[in-house]
Amino acid sequence: MDQVNGGLQFINSDPRLILLFLRYVELLGVSRDALTYRLSIHESADTAAATEWWADVVGVPAEHFRRATVKKHKPSTVRRNVGETYRGCLIIYVPRSSRLYWEVEGVVRGIAASEDLRCAVKM
Repeated sequence: MDQVNGGLQFINSDPRLILLFLRYVELLGVSRDALTYRLSIHESADTAAATEWWADVVGVPAEHFRRATVKKHKPSTVRRNVGETYRGCLIIYVPRSSRLYWEVEGVVRGIAASEDLRCAVKM
């Protein structure tokens, strides 16, 4: 999660976390059609197929996606996320959402604090 130009940006490769984030945003009254979607993927992958796959996951037409961000291959890097199941990361941008950013940050801090307390009790 990141704050960019007064908006909230969420990036992940796990479709379950993507759907959880979308559900949270929808509960706050933001429609999926109001969001911006972009794929971040390595140049060796099938960008078109990955875009279609993510569009199906989030339930919007692939035409709603902005041009993908394509990462250059670095031969020195050993990647484990390769092959047919590699679909890159999905970037979801919620425009004009500074307030939403602070709400999400508060929720995450609350969860982290409760986990810290639970760990402290175990010691």
